[in-house]
Amino acid sequence: MNSTRKNDTGTISKETWREVIKAIEDSIPLYDEVNNVVSFGKAQIARSYALQSLGLRDGVTVLDGGIGPGTTSKLILSTVKPSMLIGLDESVKQLKAAKLNLASLDMGQLHTVRASFEYLPFKSGIFDGIITCYALRDSFDLSRSLAEYSRVCSIRGSFADVDIGKPDNPLKRWGSILYVKYIMPLRAKIAIHDKLKGNPWRMIAPTFVTLPQNSTMLDMVRKQFAKTELKEFLSGGIIVIIGRKY
Repeated sequence: MNSTRKNDTGTISKETWREVIKAIEDSIPLYDEVNNVVSFGKAQIARSYALQSLGLRDGVTVLDGGIGPGTTSKLILSTVKPSMLIGLDESVKQLKAAKLNLASLDMGQLHTVRASFEYLPFKSGIFDGIITCYALRDSFDLSRSLAEYSRVCSIRGSFADVDIGKPDNPLKRWGSILYVKYIMPLRAKIAIHDKLKGNPWRMIAPTFVTLPQNSTMLDMVRKQFAKTELKEFLSGGIIVIIGRKY
């Protein structure tokens, strides 16, 4: 794995990446609650929109890239019955949290795998649907990660990336920067109150700084998939990019 990730807007050091992963792990107990607050309720709406756009049905094979505490996989399992659902994450703590949070559901279809986005340990064309929510921006190499997601996607399959967005419009972009750097951590701190030590949501800013603008992200997905579409929420502050192989 490369020690840094470079793109048009900056670099993430390996030390910063470790801090980001630790922050994500620390956020597990309040992950959904605080994300709902700081996104004004749009985080889950965007996730649901992505799953609807994928058109998942019973019997499909699905990859949840960056499963985290299992929020997206829970939504998948409550909607369809896949023949196989893989929850992938590089954090052991996240994988354990996902298993615990999904214990009440039918776990027969869910398998967890520890791996990075840049080196997916799967055969080519194995997944009918692939979704990654609020995780792709944490990869070291966005292009390689997208190429890997494309490789493991079936010829009739679809891919969805749900994440924080960096609007193309300069005014909207600066508004997003100010929100992520200053207002979001404050709102998160208020929502956390005394329930957690520190404020894990302050570590969103380092990954946001290096994130490409929304149109650039769309172009990166377009290089790997035949058809693409972009849906923006919160004036481009949250995005859903769909890529289809057909």
